[in-house]
Amino acid sequence: MPTDAIATPAADPVPAAHAVRPHRVRNFLDRHIAPVSFVILLILLEIFIRYARIPEYILPAPSKIIWALYAGFATPLHSYNGFYVHLAATGISAGSSFVGGALLGIAMGALVVRSAFAMRLFYPYIISLQSVPKVALAPLFTVWFGLGFESKVILGILLTFFPVLVNTAAGLAGVDRDRLELMASMKATPWQTFRLVQLPSALPFVFAGLELAAISAILGAVVGEFVGGEAGMGVLILNRNASLDIPGSMAALVVLAIIGIAVQKLIAYIRRRALFWSPGSKGAEGL
Repeated sequence: MPTDAIATPAADPVPAAHAVRPHRVRNFLDRHIAPVSFVILLILLEIFIRYARIPEYILPAPSKIIWALYAGFATPLHSYNGFYVHLAATGISAGSSFVGGALLGIAMGALVVRSAFAMRLFYPYIISLQSVPKVALAPLFTVWFGLGFESKVILGILLTFFPVLVNTAAGLAGVDRDRLELMASMKATPWQTFRLVQLPSALPFVFAGLELAAISAILGAVVGEFVGGEAGMGVLILNRNASLDIPGSMAALVVLAIIGIAVQKLIAYIRRRALFWSPGSKGAEGL
């Protein structure tokens, strides 16, 4: 009997559920790689710290930090031992700094692009001021404006306005010349050209600057609270460091990190909704 006449049994087909499962796992990891890797890192760190018996005042275990987070949010709203009072103080300072720095940065960016005289007049001072470490200015602002709200906001504005200014100027200067010539041929006024052509073209750059400015505003508020303040996350961190409450101090840092990520995500979401026509906003959907 010929060998090729012998029928070989067909391989069992792979069930559809088993064929799809690896793709589902891969898609899940692609979309959630950051939190999954973070949880794995926490587990490994917990095991290492317990195995190495590292003292809590040097490096607390993640479980200790998580417990400090719970304790900080479980306190009454008006308690200075918890997070709420300090979060409100830092949030007000950072929010005011962000709004003031964004408005100042957009206005100065438009001014230096539209006026060569303003560029020659203001830009050297802006660069010089930006080159000075803001941590060195914080004690001076405390002396000049006191320990209250004003010193934190002014320091935050100095940190936030520069990235907005640079990105706004880059966006306005990079407008397509053909569009500008078209508006000139249609007898458009300078304000109409700015509102209809220059500003929409510069918005992707402006939002990029706003994302940087939001993080800088939080940084400015915390640095100002380090130097002097009655409430705020910076004050809370200093107080817990002084009492060697390292888990509580690191819990406050975790809260600041979460706030920074949430603010960046919020601005990125607003950018995608406002600039739905921009290819760059579509490519940043995963941010």
